[in-house]
Amino acid sequence: MLKELCSTSDSEIDDFVGLRFENSVPKVIFPRGYQLPQDDDEAREDIVNLISTIRKFTSRYEGQKAITEFGEVDLSFPIYSYQFLIHDFLSHGYYNETEVQYQKSLKGKTNWKRTIQNEQPHIDNNNVVYLNFIVKSARTKENSLISKIHEFCIYESFKQIGWLYSSLMPKKPVVKLNKPMFLSILNSEMNSTFDSRKKTMFNCMINVINHADIINEKKQDNSFGVMKFEYLWENLIDYVFGEDNIDNFFPHASWHIINDKNQRVESSALQPDTIMSYDDKIFILDAKYYKYGITHNPMHLPASSSIQKQITYGEYIEQLSVTHQNTIFNAFIMPFNCKVNKCKIYRLVSIGTADWKKYNLNTQNYNYVLGILLDTKHIISTYSRKNRSEINILSYLIENSLKMYRTNEKKPEA
Repeated sequence: MLKELCSTSDSEIDDFVGLRFENSVPKVIFPRGYQLPQDDDEAREDIVNLISTIRKFTSRYEGQKAITEFGEVDLSFPIYSYQFLIHDFLSHGYYNETEVQYQKSLKGKTNWKRTIQNEQPHIDNNNVVYLNFIVKSARTKENSLISKIHEFCIYESFKQIGWLYSSLMPKKPVVKLNKPMFLSILNSEMNSTFDSRKKTMFNCMINVINHADIINEKKQDNSFGVMKFEYLWENLIDYVFGEDNIDNFFPHASWHIINDKNQRVESSALQPDTIMSYDDKIFILDAKYYKYGITHNPMHLPASSSIQKQITYGEYIEQLSVTHQNTIFNAFIMPFNCKVNKCKIYRLVSIGTADWKKYNLNTQNYNYVLGILLDTKHIISTYSRKNRSEINILSYLIENSLKMYRTNEKKPEA
């Protein structure tokens, strides 16, 4: 059963998220805080969503195992190609190569040039009449090699990820893997067509052939995913909530070198994860793939250095004068499972303050850093760019939670 293949990544040692094969048995590892599926239909949808999320942010590394801005990724398993070929097969069946032929017939599309060149016209009442026509038709090529290669790739795709779609297997191919010949034919077909579907199909077939060769040579287990989901969590939060072009919000610092030239050297800038804007207010979000939402252990909340960094961002943005007074807010966004915790998709769990600052009624809002939990399954299954609905919910929660907290906050002694 599909749901039995699913688990979450909560291990200190192995934080891998994605699809992994162990002794040819597939395992699907979801990020922390993910509510695991209750049945196979839900599992199928969840697995497809997870694959789509990983692909969304890592597609340019498809077919590679590399160190990237997302940490170490292993995308050598061509799952996108398998998926495309399976979906295309279920919609169109096996690929059949056709050839154009011309023949005499009274039915079909007349090729007048060939008809005039090859058929004797008759004169009837001063009109030119043809008793036979040359018509154009398409005929399926029997035993076409490209069709046989397609059968091979379809079988290989179902063998690798068919379990995600059906227990049925297509017929075994009649040809055995011949990588040089297969690739030569596929590249020739790629270069001779302008049909976008065919180009995509042939490219996916090339990926499948290349990987089939690797499997045969190394007999290795496969995986598709990221070794550390924290980088994808950051990108996911920024994709849903973030503004574009936020370089102006990066605080800079400089070194003044003491020498004859009094040289000034810019240090690297601090870079907030996400700047969210709503109703003329600015929200500085820091995506933290921390365990607090799972363990509820205060030791798993962001450290003092993270709180200070958020406050620094707020101080810097305030002096830019890009918004109204006291309309800059700070928050950490951490994953959790709302069903296990029996609460809403978003949940306020903490408010961070700096012990080295004096807080009073005039303190700017950005000096309070809210800890917000966000349901992992929700954000993976519904994400879209600058989602106004999600932005509205999150901004309301941050602003009103802080307002309530400050209203109830202990007043400083006189």
